[in-house]
Amino acid sequence: MEICKEKDFSPEGLKKACVGFEHMFEEVPIVIKNSHLINVLMWHLQEKSTVADKHELLNLSSSNHLEKSLQLLMDRVDDANQDIVKYNTYCRNLSKQTQQKQQYLQRRQQENTQRQSRGEPALPEEDISKMFKPPQAPPRMDTLLIAGQINNYCQNIKEFTSQNLGKLFMAEGLQGHNS
Repeated sequence: MEICKEKDFSPEGLKKACVGFEHMFEEVPIVIKNSHLINVLMWHLQEKSTVADKHELLNLSSSNHLEKSLQLLMDRVDDANQDIVKYNTYCRNLSKQTQQKQQYLQRRQQENTQRQSRGEPALPEEDISKMFKPPQAPPRMDTLLIAGQINNYCQNIKEFTSQNLGKLFMAEGLQGHNS
């Protein structure tokens, strides 16, 4: 909340506050209690369920859930890749500018040494920060959120596939037992 108040989402600000995607949000446990009437209704509905519904637990068909989760995961990975490209471009530009600044300072120092050897006054000092403005750092908040979303999608896919693998092994065991 302090980072939101200061609106300092720079890499240095997030690193100073020790904020990563894994603990950006806090899970709040929720307990849902049904009234006695709802419990009775649920019991009646459970009694009315057919035998075919009870075998639904072993249904191996995967709905569109897995396909949709994988598509969303691919989209988020593409977004993360674009953010990485932006960050690499920023680092390359920053490195290039630092190199240009060093070359400028070396040329200026050489010129001053030559001027002093000829007896001329040294060149006046200039504000280098005005000449070489650092490039704008890409925002890192979006990248943290994307990383959190990727983590959530991976967890959902893992849970979904582990449930289906469990069903597959149960069905295989039942089929082998009946043979």
